[in-house]
Amino acid sequence: MGFMLQKVSSMFSKVMLKLTVLNSTVMLLVFIIYSAVIYLYIDNKLFNNIDYSMVEAITDFSGNKAELPYRQPQNDKFKPQHPEEQHRKPPPLVDLRILVVAEDVDGRILLPEPNEKIDIEDIAMLLANTSDGSPQNKTINEHDYRILSASYPADSYPTVRVGREKFIAVKKISAITVVDPEVSMLKQLLIIIMAGTIIGFFVIIWAGHYLARRALVPIKSSWDKQQQFVTDASHELRTPIAVIKTNTELLLHHPEHTIEEESMRIAGILKESTRMGKLVATLLTLARADSNQIEMDFRGVLLSDLLRDIIEQLKPIAEMKAIHIATEIDPQIEVTGDRERLYQLFVILLDNAVKYTTANGYITVTGHINQGSVQVSIQDTGIGISKEDLPFIFERFYRGDKVRSRDDGGSGLGLAIAKWIIEKHGGKINVASVKGEGTQFHLQLPLEKKV
Repeated sequence: MGFMLQKVSSMFSKVMLKLTVLNSTVMLLVFIIYSAVIYLYIDNKLFNNIDYSMVEAITDFSGNKAELPYRQPQNDKFKPQHPEEQHRKPPPLVDLRILVVAEDVDGRILLPEPNEKIDIEDIAMLLANTSDGSPQNKTINEHDYRILSASYPADSYPTVRVGREKFIAVKKISAITVVDPEVSMLKQLLIIIMAGTIIGFFVIIWAGHYLARRALVPIKSSWDKQQQFVTDASHELRTPIAVIKTNTELLLHHPEHTIEEESMRIAGILKESTRMGKLVATLLTLARADSNQIEMDFRGVLLSDLLRDIIEQLKPIAEMKAIHIATEIDPQIEVTGDRERLYQLFVILLDNAVKYTTANGYITVTGHINQGSVQVSIQDTGIGISKEDLPFIFERFYRGDKVRSRDDGGSGLGLAIAKWIIEKHGGKINVASVKGEGTQFHLQLPLEKKV
């Protein structure tokens, strides 16, 4: 048994580990994708307006609209996101962050206005190995620059003014801007995302383990119940099988005896066989109920007549124990339900009431219609149920007094079946009991079963 428990524990540990890895992987992927989307979105927002301004600067400088891929009207993604806001404000006199330079047909770098502070060789180094049509970033002397170049065909070189009066034909115009703040912000954002990912990794592992453990709680509970069910069923079947085997062996030891001489052993075999047959049938019912293989035949059932029929059948047994059964049932109480299952339900409850009510006791059965539902009460003056046992009486194979229940032919399954039947009919069952004073089962059934 210890080995089996250890094996089951190892199995659940492996399942929990797999669920933890799966949950953590999924959450980590979601976190990484979300972080990447945030990073790309901010990157796009930071450089959109800068690229648009550079395009405008090149266009204004050349006097022609630059032929750039992202300037197509159907995909003008560098257009400011809220142009109406810009219309409310006057345009700036000059964008000091953008430097526009030109390259003449001889490959010389030209500035719109001569500026001694700007080194032409540095500009040439920035423009080296740059392609036309798309912005590019370069880092020189620990500064980050963004460069956009536009080249023109030989037959349509624009003429630009260099200095105050000099006009020169150029084949290429470039816009250069410093993007140190934007690049620094993106680097900081990347560091924050990486740090968040590392911290989040441990949080996600913990969350994955927590979710895996929570997911396994009902599975483990169901597994434990199934194991307990199998153990209890084996225990219940062991006794009648042992009795039958023993009596049969004794019969074989005395083949010369007559049936009359061995009538006690034969009666014992018959009794235990009958008990085992009932137990197997009950187990089959519960197994089929768990797998939803039992179909209910819902139709109109006269509950008042059903209760009276069951009481009439149990009266002879009750009279043998001097038990008085009193009824207070409204006439013509009709519910929608499966007659066979309702019959089984009330037989279980009334049979228990007769079994566990002492001699000269009383059983009271009432049935009334109240607020759109049928209220049925079965109360006895029997031995009662202790407070410790009361919460568990509807569990399978549970018996407060196991010796007494077995002697009475009980298996601890009747109330479990009763609860299943009442729930399948959309009703409720409650119990109140005082040890040594009696028990009352209260049932509530809807008049019409809602499908």
